[in-house]
Amino acid sequence: MSIAPPDEIFHLSSALPSQLNRTIGNWEMSLIPTEHEARIRQHKLFHSPELQCSRLEFDSSVTLVSSVPAGFVTFAISQAPIGRPVVNNHKLQPNEVIVLHSDESVHYTSEPNETLFTITTTLEHYDRCRQQHCVLDILANRTNHSFQAENFQFIQLAIQAISAACVDINDSALPQFGEAQRSAIESTVLASLLQSLTPAGGINRKVPTRRKVAIQAIEYIHENTKKTLNIKSLVRQLETTTRTLHFGFIETFGMSPIAYIRNLRLASARRDLINKTWPTVTETAMFWNFNHLGRFSRAYQIAYGETPSETARRNSAKPRNTTSSIYNQVADERNHR
Repeated sequence: MSIAPPDEIFHLSSALPSQLNRTIGNWEMSLIPTEHEARIRQHKLFHSPELQCSRLEFDSSVTLVSSVPAGFVTFAISQAPIGRPVVNNHKLQPNEVIVLHSDESVHYTSEPNETLFTITTTLEHYDRCRQQHCVLDILANRTNHSFQAENFQFIQLAIQAISAACVDINDSALPQFGEAQRSAIESTVLASLLQSLTPAGGINRKVPTRRKVAIQAIEYIHENTKKTLNIKSLVRQLETTTRTLHFGFIETFGMSPIAYIRNLRLASARRDLINKTWPTVTETAMFWNFNHLGRFSRAYQIAYGETPSETARRNSAKPRNTTSSIYNQVADERNHR
């Protein structure tokens, strides 16, 4: 399925503050690149008075500071292959959807190479659609400005539904839609999202043990990223079985535990390279348990489209980050040896 070319490409530079305030749909945003340069590709999939649907692609980490327009509700689904985007100081899990209400502020930090699908609609349209299709009230069931979908497949279904309902709108050969046709499309887009995120059997259905284990595992991994983590250590810590852990992780988060650990450490290494936490690429790799530098470099390049050395060179003008808790902890250990 093809998606229309992007309507806009934003080139951001920390050296040019005047570039950092943008309008995306009904949103007035301040966009702050974590690195010196960043680019956002915006695809306007569908825009009408009651509903706007966009796809944003980030080539570098960018922080968006804004608030939801009055009278609207926004849903956003992140496709971040590595790391965890942050919304209002909450690190999103791979199966969480951002849910923001009228006038709520948002402080969102993307991941490099992330794609973000957004749907912003009026509260009236949201309530009307929810009642017509008997779907879950995601706004009422959210926590931390987000809603945790039941499994990874539901997120994929939601994205497919958004794309399928919107893609033909961009065909310039199509005639202009009348009010009834536009209203039907708006309802289809929103209903498809809400239906994809409504658990079969209702929100109170008992969660399978394997999914509970996967959620426990991902939190333990983030709290102990620096430890030697493998399937055996996770199984022992969580008091579960290899089969339950593996299939629960695949079903819930769409990848194996080991792949997630590797991706998380790659994301952590990239942040340290950008922030110049360590003097060299080698020290950065070693700190995050990448003991084979050649394999680290290949995996990093596949993930981010550049080598670790290229990331380090591009951010070489930044001052060393000697204020991080990790840096100070390691520095203290070295001084007491």
